[in-house]
Amino acid sequence: MSKRKIAGCILACIEFLISVFFIYSMISTKVVPMKYALMAGIALGILPILVVLMQMRKTSGIVGIVVSIIVTGALVYGTILVRHADKTLDTVSGKTTEITMVNVYVMADDPITSINEAVTNGYVFGILKEGEREKVDEAVSEIEKDLSATLNIKEYGSIFEIASAMDSGEIKAFVANSGFVSALDGSEEYYNYSEKLKIILEKKIETEVEVPTEDPNDQKEEIPKAAGCFVGYISGIDTFGAISVKSRSDVNILAVVNRNTRQILLVSTPRDYWVPLTVSGSERDKLTHAGIYGIDCSMGTLEMLYDVSIDYYLRVNFSGFEDIINALGGVDVESQYDFDTVMGPKSYSYHKGINHLSGDEALAFARERYSFRDGDFQRGRNQMAVIKATISALESSALLKNFSAVMDGLANSFETSMTKDEIGVLVQEQLDTDKSWTVLNYSAKGTAAMRPCYSSGGGERSVVLGNDESIAYANSLMSKVLSGEILTQDQIDADAP
Repeated sequence: MSKRKIAGCILACIEFLISVFFIYSMISTKVVPMKYALMAGIALGILPILVVLMQMRKTSGIVGIVVSIIVTGALVYGTILVRHADKTLDTVSGKTTEITMVNVYVMADDPITSINEAVTNGYVFGILKEGEREKVDEAVSEIEKDLSATLNIKEYGSIFEIASAMDSGEIKAFVANSGFVSALDGSEEYYNYSEKLKIILEKKIETEVEVPTEDPNDQKEEIPKAAGCFVGYISGIDTFGAISVKSRSDVNILAVVNRNTRQILLVSTPRDYWVPLTVSGSERDKLTHAGIYGIDCSMGTLEMLYDVSIDYYLRVNFSGFEDIINALGGVDVESQYDFDTVMGPKSYSYHKGINHLSGDEALAFARERYSFRDGDFQRGRNQMAVIKATISALESSALLKNFSAVMDGLANSFETSMTKDEIGVLVQEQLDTDKSWTVLNYSAKGTAAMRPCYSSGGGERSVVLGNDESIAYANSLMSKVLSGEILTQDQIDADAP
């Protein structure tokens, strides 16, 4: 047998082995319908046989070798992409835990650099009487054990009282869940307060997310869900930060999904909605502060507000959207207004209608609220517009053109309690039907006011009072989507209270 024929047969064997691994990788991701995997397996199984048969003739044998090299290269590249997607799914799916960061803070200009120095210098440490107290006590206990010393502790009713005590010099350090510091950053009185602080010790505590369960004493009638329907909670921060760490949730969107009608209804609730939290009893607080106590608190709080049970959660880092949107070549976002905004050193301009936006332009679009008369309400609508545009782009060929970069962006931007298998079912359905989704949106309405807040120790803060008629309308929209009724955005806007 000639060297050419031997080389051709060896290449055919290599091609066959790589084909087997490629098909295995496709199946293991759980996102490729079995019929497509079988079709690919049959086609790829026949190709090596043809290459071997082509070696019987000189001209076709050379062609067969060239074809085998090209197919083998394509399979190697395809396998890399498939394995990358599989790794991304493993990274973002099936999340059942979140991180509580309990930190020791001092003022940024304080010369000390360690907890040991603070204790040696007789620092008084402020802590909260309530609010993730068990996590703080756990961290303090570990610190005292490590130092063989007892911290001088002073309790306060709210993180705002602690900030005031720090500013006045009453205390020189405090121990708190980092989420409470983020609450300071989002307030009018202590905006970006974290920039005045530095962390001298970090304690990372991993906790299990407790998905809300039905309360037997709750007489509220929930909206029924038809087969193929579910409700997801999209929670996120619109600034840079770790996804899994407990923090205030500036994005609070319910995604009501009907897989049969291919409709997704996004219901946005303003971050400052004044509502009772699951941890606050009858006391009310801003919705955004529910995230400080964990994503389970946010879900339970929204379930108390609306007549629907939440099946999954999805954490979104809107800053991470930059990478995804850039990888997609930008997205087409519809703006309801002409407006300008500034984010960092850059300024941005948007016109009413469709705007093709890069990643940083889309982030600035989603973050702006001061340009609008109804501020945070419009920001919620703009965030939904960015989500809608991104879904549309992910359904297009742009995903395949920049697959690896999009996967990297997803890994850095999302976490969900949906399992890999559940995500796989959705992707398989999309590949099978090849029908696009209709994304609808509605924003709950309310009025601005000053009211006492639970996380502020009863201190009054700027809030949004919920509109009962608007909440009832949101419930009716969710009920219609979950029952299979076909809606249009024009209809939703026309009937809105």
